[in-house]
Amino acid sequence: MSDIRFVLTKYRNGILSYSINMQSSRLETIHFYDTENTTDHVNIGDIFVAKVMNVAKNINAVFIDYQKGKHGYLPINDQYDPLLLNRKYDGHLKAGDELLVQLEKEAVRSKEPVFTSDLSLAGKYCVITSCSKGKGVSKKCPKLYRSCLLAAIPEDIKYGVVIRTNASELISESPESLELLEKECLQLSEQMDLIIQDAVHRTCYSRVWQSPPPYLTVLRDVRNLCYSQIITDDENLYSELYSFLKYSSPKLSDKLTLYSDTSYPLSKLHSIETRIGELLSSKVWLRSGAYLIIEKTEAMYVIDVNSGKNITKKSNSEYILAINIEAAKEIMYQLRLRNLTGIIMVDFINMDNACDKEKLLHELSQDAKYDPIKTVIVDMTALDLVEITRQKNMKSLAEQLS
Repeated sequence: MSDIRFVLTKYRNGILSYSINMQSSRLETIHFYDTENTTDHVNIGDIFVAKVMNVAKNINAVFIDYQKGKHGYLPINDQYDPLLLNRKYDGHLKAGDELLVQLEKEAVRSKEPVFTSDLSLAGKYCVITSCSKGKGVSKKCPKLYRSCLLAAIPEDIKYGVVIRTNASELISESPESLELLEKECLQLSEQMDLIIQDAVHRTCYSRVWQSPPPYLTVLRDVRNLCYSQIITDDENLYSELYSFLKYSSPKLSDKLTLYSDTSYPLSKLHSIETRIGELLSSKVWLRSGAYLIIEKTEAMYVIDVNSGKNITKKSNSEYILAINIEAAKEIMYQLRLRNLTGIIMVDFINMDNACDKEKLLHELSQDAKYDPIKTVIVDMTALDLVEITRQKNMKSLAEQLS
Protein backbone atom coordinates (compact mmCIF):
# COMPACT_ATOMS: atom_id res chain seq x y z
CA MET A 1 0.00 0.00 0.00
CA SER A 2 1.39 3.41 -0.98
CA ASP A 3 2.29 5.94 1.71
CA ILE A 4 0.75 9.20 0.46
CA ARG A 5 0.56 12.12 2.87
CA PHE A 6 -1.70 15.13 2.45
CA VAL A 7 -0.20 18.35 3.81
CA LEU A 8 -1.71 21.77 4.48
CA THR A 9 0.38 24.72 5.60
CA LYS A 10 0.28 28.51 5.61
CA TYR A 11 2.28 29.80 2.65
CA ARG A 12 2.86 33.40 1.56
CA ASN A 13 -0.58 35.05 1.83
CA GLY A 14 -2.63 31.86 1.65
CA ILE A 15 -2.81 28.11 2.19
CA LEU A 16 -0.76 25.57 0.30
CA SER A 17 -2.07 22.03 0.04
CA TYR A 18 -0.20 19.14 -1.52
CA SER A 19 -0.01 15.37 -1.42
CA ILE A 20 3.30 13.57 -1.56
CA ASN A 21 4.18 9.94 -2.13
CA MET A 22 6.65 9.14 0.64
CA GLN A 23 7.98 6.07 -1.18
CA SER A 24 8.93 7.87 -4.40
CA SER A 25 9.17 11.38 -2.85
CA ARG A 26 7.10 12.75 -5.76
CA LEU A 27 4.28 15.24 -5.45
CA GLU A 28 0.87 13.87 -6.42
CA THR A 29 -1.12 17.12 -6.21
CA ILE A 30 -0.45 20.75 -5.30
CA HIS A 31 -2.76 23.75 -4.97
CA PHE A 32 -2.48 27.27 -3.60
CA TYR A 33 -5.47 29.07 -2.09
CA ASP A 34 -5.25 32.84 -1.58
CA THR A 35 -6.74 33.87 1.77
CA GLU A 36 -5.66 37.52 1.75
CA ASN A 37 -9.06 38.69 0.49
CA THR A 38 -11.40 35.94 1.68
CA THR A 39 -14.53 38.08 1.36
CA ASP A 40 -13.87 38.66 -2.35
CA HIS A 41 -12.53 35.18 -3.13
CA VAL A 42 -14.83 33.04 -5.23
CA ASN A 43 -14.65 29.24 -5.29
CA ILE A 44 -15.97 26.92 -7.95
CA GLY A 45 -19.45 25.95 -6.75
CA ASP A 46 -20.34 29.31 -5.14
CA ILE A 47 -23.95 30.38 -5.81
CA PHE A 48 -24.96 34.02 -6.37
CA VAL A 49 -28.00 36.17 -7.03
CA ALA A 50 -26.78 37.66 -10.32
CA LYS A 51 -28.16 40.28 -12.69
CA VAL A 52 -28.37 39.90 -16.46
CA MET A 53 -26.53 42.84 -18.03
CA ASN A 54 -26.67 41.90 -21.69
CA VAL A 55 -28.25 39.14 -23.84
CA ALA A 56 -26.09 37.89 -26.73
CA LYS A 57 -28.49 35.88 -28.88
CA ASN A 58 -25.89 35.27 -31.59
CA ILE A 59 -23.79 33.14 -29.21
CA ASN A 60 -26.76 31.89 -27.15
CA ALA A 61 -25.46 33.34 -23.90
CA VAL A 62 -25.92 36.21 -21.47
CA PHE A 63 -23.41 38.37 -19.66
CA ILE A 64 -24.05 38.81 -15.97
CA ASP A 65 -22.77 40.68 -12.93
CA TYR A 66 -22.48 38.20 -10.07
CA GLN A 67 -20.98 40.77 -7.69
CA LYS A 68 -21.00 44.52 -8.07
CA GLY A 69 -18.58 45.35 -10.87
CA LYS A 70 -17.61 41.69 -11.43
CA HIS A 71 -18.70 40.16 -14.71
CA GLY A 72 -19.38 36.61 -15.81
CA TYR A 73 -20.51 34.55 -18.79
CA LEU A 74 -23.64 32.37 -18.68
CA PRO A 75 -24.37 30.01 -21.61
CA ILE A 76 -28.09 29.54 -22.26
CA ASN A 77 -29.20 25.92 -22.17
CA ASP A 78 -32.77 25.32 -23.35
CA GLN A 79 -32.94 22.21 -21.14
CA TYR A 80 -32.58 24.29 -17.97
CA ASP A 81 -35.21 26.62 -16.54
CA PRO A 82 -33.22 29.23 -14.59
CA LEU A 83 -34.48 30.25 -11.16
CA LEU A 84 -35.57 33.88 -11.66
CA LEU A 85 -36.24 35.97 -8.56
CA ASN A 86 -37.82 39.10 -10.08
CA ARG A 87 -40.43 37.47 -12.35
CA LYS A 88 -41.72 34.17 -13.63
CA TYR A 89 -39.51 32.58 -16.28
CA ASP A 90 -41.19 32.62 -19.72
CA GLY A 91 -38.49 30.86 -21.70
CA HIS A 92 -36.42 34.00 -22.30
CA LEU A 93 -33.88 36.00 -20.31
CA LYS A 94 -33.64 39.77 -20.62
CA ALA A 95 -31.47 42.56 -19.25
CA GLY A 96 -32.29 43.31 -15.62
CA ASP A 97 -33.38 39.79 -14.72
CA GLU A 98 -32.17 38.51 -11.37
CA LEU A 99 -31.40 34.81 -11.20
CA LEU A 100 -29.46 32.18 -9.30
CA VAL A 101 -26.18 31.17 -10.90
CA GLN A 102 -23.28 28.95 -9.85
CA LEU A 103 -19.61 29.34 -10.72
CA GLU A 104 -18.57 26.50 -13.03
CA LYS A 105 -15.13 27.66 -14.26
CA GLU A 106 -12.78 30.27 -12.82
CA ALA A 107 -11.57 33.20 -14.89
CA VAL A 108 -8.65 31.87 -16.93
CA ARG A 109 -6.20 34.37 -18.36
CA SER A 110 -8.26 36.94 -20.33
CA LYS A 111 -11.53 34.98 -20.19
CA GLU A 112 -14.30 35.80 -17.73
CA PRO A 113 -15.58 33.19 -15.25
CA VAL A 114 -18.25 30.82 -16.59
CA PHE A 115 -21.49 30.22 -14.69
CA THR A 116 -24.39 27.80 -14.97
CA SER A 117 -28.07 28.09 -14.03
CA ASP A 118 -28.19 24.36 -13.20
CA LEU A 119 -27.24 24.54 -9.53
CA SER A 120 -25.48 21.54 -8.02
CA LEU A 121 -24.33 20.43 -4.59
CA ALA A 122 -21.62 17.78 -4.34
CA GLY A 123 -21.07 15.24 -1.61
CA LYS A 124 -18.60 12.41 -1.39
CA TYR A 125 -20.93 9.90 -3.06
CA CYS A 126 -23.37 11.92 -5.17
CA VAL A 127 -24.21 15.28 -6.75
CA ILE A 128 -27.66 16.92 -6.56
CA THR A 129 -28.73 19.15 -9.50
CA SER A 130 -31.58 21.68 -9.53
CA CYS A 131 -32.53 21.72 -13.24
CA SER A 132 -31.35 18.36 -14.58
CA LYS A 133 -33.90 16.01 -13.06
CA GLY A 134 -32.48 12.73 -14.33
CA LYS A 135 -30.86 10.02 -12.22
CA GLY A 136 -27.52 8.64 -13.38
CA VAL A 137 -24.24 7.00 -12.40
CA SER A 138 -20.68 8.06 -13.23
CA LYS A 139 -19.32 6.30 -16.30
CA LYS A 140 -16.25 5.34 -14.24
CA CYS A 141 -18.37 3.19 -11.91
CA PRO A 142 -18.22 -0.54 -12.76
CA LYS A 143 -21.27 -1.57 -14.84
CA LEU A 144 -21.90 -4.40 -12.40
CA TYR A 145 -22.66 -1.89 -9.61
CA ARG A 146 -24.77 0.68 -11.49
CA SER A 147 -28.26 -0.81 -11.02
CA CYS A 148 -27.60 -1.37 -7.32
CA LEU A 149 -26.39 2.22 -6.86
CA LEU A 150 -29.39 3.67 -8.71
CA ALA A 151 -31.72 1.64 -6.50
CA ALA A 152 -30.21 3.33 -3.43
CA ILE A 153 -31.48 6.79 -4.49
CA PRO A 154 -34.53 7.75 -2.38
CA GLU A 155 -37.70 7.82 -4.50
CA ASP A 156 -38.92 11.17 -3.15
CA ILE A 157 -35.83 13.16 -4.29
CA LYS A 158 -37.22 15.92 -6.52
CA TYR A 159 -33.82 16.97 -7.87
CA GLY A 160 -31.48 15.30 -10.33
CA VAL A 161 -28.92 12.91 -8.87
CA VAL A 162 -25.58 11.82 -10.30
CA ILE A 163 -23.87 9.08 -8.31
CA ARG A 164 -20.12 9.61 -8.10
CA THR A 165 -17.39 7.02 -8.67
CA ASN A 166 -16.64 7.04 -4.93
CA ALA A 167 -19.99 5.33 -4.30
CA SER A 168 -18.72 2.07 -5.81
CA GLU A 169 -16.51 1.71 -2.73
CA LEU A 170 -19.65 1.36 -0.61
CA ILE A 171 -20.68 -1.84 -2.42
CA SER A 172 -17.22 -3.34 -2.05
CA GLU A 173 -17.41 -2.69 1.71
CA SER A 174 -20.89 -4.07 2.37
CA PRO A 175 -24.43 -3.67 0.95
CA GLU A 176 -25.46 -1.95 4.19
CA SER A 177 -22.98 0.84 3.47
CA LEU A 178 -25.32 2.07 0.71
CA GLU A 179 -27.30 3.72 3.51
CA LEU A 180 -24.55 6.38 3.49
CA LEU A 181 -25.42 7.19 -0.13
CA GLU A 182 -29.13 7.42 0.67
CA LYS A 183 -28.43 9.64 3.70
CA GLU A 184 -26.19 11.96 1.67
CA CYS A 185 -28.83 12.30 -1.09
CA LEU A 186 -31.39 13.43 1.47
CA GLN A 187 -28.98 15.85 3.18
CA LEU A 188 -27.98 17.51 -0.10
CA SER A 189 -31.61 17.71 -1.21
CA GLU A 190 -32.56 19.49 2.02
CA GLN A 191 -29.60 21.83 1.58
CA MET A 192 -30.74 22.70 -1.95
CA ASP A 193 -34.24 23.46 -0.62
CA LEU A 194 -32.76 25.85 1.97
CA ILE A 195 -30.58 27.63 -0.61
CA ILE A 196 -33.52 28.24 -2.98
CA GLN A 197 -35.80 29.37 -0.14
CA ASP A 198 -33.13 31.70 1.22
CA ALA A 199 -32.39 33.21 -2.21
CA VAL A 200 -35.92 34.64 -2.47
CA HIS A 201 -35.12 37.01 0.41
CA ARG A 202 -31.64 38.02 -0.78
CA THR A 203 -30.69 41.17 -2.65
CA CYS A 204 -28.89 41.15 -5.99
CA TYR A 205 -25.17 40.23 -5.90
CA SER A 206 -25.59 38.22 -2.68
CA ARG A 207 -23.58 35.04 -2.29
CA VAL A 208 -26.24 32.51 -1.30
CA TRP A 209 -23.92 29.52 -0.96
CA GLN A 210 -20.18 29.37 -0.45
CA SER A 211 -18.56 26.14 -1.53
CA PRO A 212 -15.81 24.69 0.68
CA PRO A 213 -12.31 25.75 -0.46
CA PRO A 214 -10.35 23.36 -2.73
CA TYR A 215 -8.03 22.23 0.06
CA LEU A 216 -11.09 20.70 1.77
CA THR A 217 -12.98 19.37 -1.26
CA VAL A 218 -9.92 17.42 -2.42
CA LEU A 219 -10.17 15.43 0.83
CA ARG A 220 -13.89 14.88 0.35
CA ASP A 221 -13.43 13.67 -3.22
CA VAL A 222 -10.45 11.39 -2.70
CA ARG A 223 -11.09 7.77 -3.65
CA ASN A 224 -10.20 4.65 -1.68
CA LEU A 225 -9.07 6.67 1.37
CA CYS A 226 -5.59 6.66 -0.17
CA TYR A 227 -4.01 9.12 2.29
CA SER A 228 -1.98 7.44 5.02
CA GLN A 229 -1.72 10.69 6.96
CA ILE A 230 -3.15 14.23 6.86
CA ILE A 231 -0.80 16.80 8.37
CA THR A 232 -0.99 20.50 9.14
CA ASP A 233 1.17 22.77 11.30
CA ASP A 234 -1.56 25.34 11.95
CA GLU A 235 -4.03 24.94 14.83
CA ASN A 236 -6.84 26.82 13.06
CA LEU A 237 -6.43 24.66 9.95
CA TYR A 238 -6.40 21.58 12.16
CA SER A 239 -9.76 22.54 13.71
CA GLU A 240 -11.25 23.34 10.29
CA LEU A 241 -10.03 20.03 8.85
CA TYR A 242 -11.31 18.02 11.80
CA SER A 243 -14.80 19.55 11.59
CA PHE A 244 -14.97 19.05 7.83
CA LEU A 245 -13.71 15.45 7.88
CA LYS A 246 -16.04 14.43 10.71
CA TYR A 247 -18.95 15.41 8.47
CA SER A 248 -17.74 14.45 4.98
CA SER A 249 -15.18 11.63 5.46
CA PRO A 250 -15.24 10.29 9.03
CA LYS A 251 -12.74 7.52 8.23
CA LEU A 252 -10.13 10.11 7.30
CA SER A 253 -10.49 12.13 10.52
CA ASP A 254 -8.48 9.51 12.43
CA LYS A 255 -5.50 10.19 10.14
CA LEU A 256 -5.35 13.90 10.95
CA THR A 257 -2.17 15.05 12.74
CA LEU A 258 -1.00 18.41 14.05
CA TYR A 259 2.70 18.91 13.23
CA SER A 260 4.40 20.62 16.17
CA ASP A 261 8.17 20.41 15.56
CA THR A 262 9.08 24.11 15.70
CA SER A 263 12.78 23.39 15.12
CA TYR A 264 12.14 22.09 11.60
CA PRO A 265 9.21 23.75 9.73
CA LEU A 266 6.82 21.58 7.74
CA SER A 267 7.61 23.43 4.51
CA LYS A 268 11.31 22.48 4.83
CA LEU A 269 10.48 18.86 5.62
CA HIS A 270 9.47 18.25 1.98
CA SER A 271 11.65 20.99 0.37
CA ILE A 272 8.47 22.59 -0.90
CA GLU A 273 10.10 25.89 -1.97
CA THR A 274 12.48 23.98 -4.23
CA ARG A 275 9.64 21.90 -5.67
CA ILE A 276 7.54 24.98 -6.43
CA GLY A 277 10.53 26.60 -8.11
CA GLU A 278 10.85 23.54 -10.35
CA LEU A 279 7.14 23.64 -11.20
CA LEU A 280 7.37 27.30 -12.20
CA SER A 281 10.46 26.72 -14.35
CA SER A 282 10.13 26.30 -18.11
CA LYS A 283 12.77 23.53 -18.20
CA VAL A 284 12.12 20.02 -16.82
CA TRP A 285 14.96 17.48 -16.80
CA LEU A 286 14.26 13.79 -17.40
CA ARG A 287 16.25 10.93 -15.87
CA SER A 288 17.67 9.97 -19.27
CA GLY A 289 19.29 13.38 -19.68
CA ALA A 290 16.63 14.62 -22.09
CA TYR A 291 14.50 17.61 -21.08
CA LEU A 292 11.22 19.40 -21.71
CA ILE A 293 10.65 23.08 -22.42
CA ILE A 294 7.18 24.24 -21.34
CA GLU A 295 6.10 27.64 -22.65
CA LYS A 296 2.83 29.54 -22.36
CA THR A 297 1.45 31.57 -25.27
CA GLU A 298 -1.73 33.62 -25.43
CA ALA A 299 -3.67 30.81 -27.14
CA MET A 300 -2.08 27.60 -25.83
CA TYR A 301 0.77 25.85 -24.07
CA VAL A 302 3.67 24.55 -26.16
CA ILE A 303 5.94 21.72 -24.97
CA ASP A 304 9.16 20.78 -26.74
CA VAL A 305 10.97 17.48 -26.11
CA ASN A 306 14.76 17.63 -26.47
CA SER A 307 17.22 14.73 -26.34
CA GLY A 308 19.58 16.92 -24.29
CA LYS A 309 22.80 15.41 -22.97
CA ASN A 310 22.38 12.12 -24.84
CA ILE A 311 23.51 12.65 -28.44
CA THR A 312 25.19 9.33 -29.25
CA LYS A 313 22.02 7.40 -30.13
CA LYS A 314 19.93 10.00 -31.94
CA SER A 315 19.69 7.79 -35.01
CA ASN A 316 18.47 4.78 -33.01
CA SER A 317 14.68 4.48 -33.39
CA GLU A 318 14.32 2.39 -30.20
CA TYR A 319 16.21 5.01 -28.23
CA ILE A 320 14.09 7.84 -29.64
CA LEU A 321 10.88 5.97 -28.78
CA ALA A 322 12.16 5.35 -25.22
CA ILE A 323 12.90 9.07 -24.77
CA ASN A 324 9.47 10.04 -26.13
CA ILE A 325 7.70 7.54 -23.86
CA GLU A 326 9.60 8.87 -20.85
CA ALA A 327 8.73 12.43 -21.92
CA ALA A 328 5.05 11.48 -22.38
CA LYS A 329 4.79 10.23 -18.79
CA GLU A 330 6.48 13.35 -17.43
CA ILE A 331 4.30 15.66 -19.57
CA MET A 332 1.07 14.16 -18.23
CA TYR A 333 2.49 14.49 -14.70
CA GLN A 334 3.42 18.14 -15.27
CA LEU A 335 -0.01 18.96 -16.74
CA ARG A 336 -1.66 17.72 -13.54
CA LEU A 337 0.69 19.42 -11.10
CA ARG A 338 0.87 22.74 -12.94
CA ASN A 339 -2.84 22.51 -13.86
CA LEU A 340 -2.21 23.48 -17.48
CA THR A 341 -5.51 23.61 -19.34
CA GLY A 342 -6.89 24.41 -22.77
CA ILE A 343 -4.90 23.43 -25.86
CA ILE A 344 -1.45 21.88 -25.36
CA MET A 345 0.78 21.22 -28.38
CA VAL A 346 3.71 18.82 -27.88
CA ASP A 347 6.69 18.56 -30.23
CA PHE A 348 8.18 15.13 -29.55
CA ILE A 349 11.47 13.95 -31.10
CA ASN A 350 10.66 12.99 -34.70
CA MET A 351 9.90 9.33 -35.36
CA ASP A 352 9.72 7.71 -38.80
CA ASN A 353 8.04 4.46 -37.73
CA ALA A 354 4.21 4.63 -37.77
CA CYS A 355 4.05 1.82 -35.19
CA ASP A 356 6.21 3.88 -32.79
CA LYS A 357 3.88 6.83 -33.21
CA GLU A 358 0.91 4.62 -32.29
CA LYS A 359 2.73 3.38 -29.18
CA LEU A 360 3.39 6.96 -28.11
CA LEU A 361 -0.25 8.03 -28.57
CA HIS A 362 -1.39 4.91 -26.69
CA GLU A 363 0.90 5.74 -23.76
CA LEU A 364 -0.47 9.29 -23.59
CA SER A 365 -4.07 8.04 -23.74
CA GLN A 366 -3.47 5.54 -20.92
CA ASP A 367 -1.93 8.21 -18.67
CA ALA A 368 -4.78 10.63 -19.46
CA LYS A 369 -7.26 8.19 -17.89
CA TYR A 370 -5.75 8.84 -14.44
CA ASP A 371 -6.17 12.59 -14.70
CA PRO A 372 -9.13 13.81 -12.58
CA ILE A 373 -9.58 16.64 -15.10
CA LYS A 374 -10.99 15.60 -18.47
CA THR A 375 -7.98 15.25 -20.78
CA VAL A 376 -8.17 14.23 -24.43
CA ILE A 377 -5.27 13.15 -26.65
CA VAL A 378 -6.67 14.52 -29.91
CA ASP A 379 -4.18 13.24 -32.51
CA MET A 380 -0.79 13.70 -34.10
CA THR A 381 -0.74 16.34 -36.84
CA ALA A 382 0.91 16.08 -40.25
CA LEU A 383 3.92 17.87 -38.71
CA ASP A 384 4.13 15.20 -35.98
CA LEU A 385 2.86 17.57 -33.27
CA VAL A 386 0.64 15.94 -30.65
CA GLU A 387 -2.47 17.94 -29.75
CA ILE A 388 -3.88 17.58 -26.23
CA THR A 389 -6.89 19.33 -24.73
CA ARG A 390 -7.43 19.60 -21.00
CA GLN A 391 -10.68 20.96 -19.58
CA LYS A 392 -10.43 24.40 -18.01
CA ASN A 393 -11.66 24.49 -14.44
CA MET A 394 -9.37 26.71 -12.40
CA LYS A 395 -6.22 28.75 -12.74
CA SER A 396 -2.83 27.21 -13.32
CA LEU A 397 -0.45 26.89 -10.37
CA ALA A 398 1.59 29.82 -11.72
CA GLU A 399 -1.54 32.01 -11.88
CA GLN A 400 -2.62 30.92 -8.40
CA LEU A 401 0.74 31.93 -6.92
CA SER A 402 0.90 35.21 -8.84
